[in-house]
Amino acid sequence: MKERTDKAMLSSLIRASQLSPIFGDDTVSEMHLYEAEKGEILCSKGDQLTQMYFLLAGKIKIFTTSPNGKSLLLRFNNPLAIVGDIEFISQCEVRNTVEFVQPSLVIGISYKLLQERFVNHPPFLQFILQKISHKLYTSSNSTSLNLLYPVENRFASYLLSTISVESASVELQTSKLTEVAELLGTSYRHLNRVIRNLCDAQIIERKKGALLISDREKIEQLASGNIYE
Repeated sequence: MKERTDKAMLSSLIRASQLSPIFGDDTVSEMHLYEAEKGEILCSKGDQLTQMYFLLAGKIKIFTTSPNGKSLLLRFNNPLAIVGDIEFISQCEVRNTVEFVQPSLVIGISYKLLQERFVNHPPFLQFILQKISHKLYTSSNSTSLNLLYPVENRFASYLLSTISVESASVELQTSKLTEVAELLGTSYRHLNRVIRNLCDAQIIERKKGALLISDREKIEQLASGNIYE
């Protein structure tokens, strides 16, 4: 991530977000604004964070990694997502890896500042409690979703979560497809069969290393309300 020193932009983003009633100008002046590119990692499992991050624009992907190196997709988050809230409260290391799937804007607030000014601040604590409750609810459902929903539904949800609003395509090279299969808890061979079936049904189309959604309405139906968001 690259830090941006545009304080006017930072203040404008805060005023337009849910953070405005919580943080005053004195705190905003001590925040950091970061710009992230697609594919960048915000934090990895095992990291020790020193800041709490708030996603103000873009999208992040959260996945966990087992001791044998296998990864499993947990969810995608849109603004206003928080990273580092559970770690701040419990003083533990990072549990999951967080990756940007779109160009994003993030603000960071040091744990030290939060501890000094907001650990007993009711609006902040209520906001964090709501976010953590939602996070724990979605996390508890992630395993059952991967077991109960067929790969076709999981893949449709993945496609909807990774394409931008103005685009109908997502780049999926063979190596990337192997990674996606792992995240969805299936094999490359099975996922490839699912893709062939969707292509035969003219729901998606393979084109120069990318997948193009031909029938977005059908993909949305298969995504069952987008199970990863």
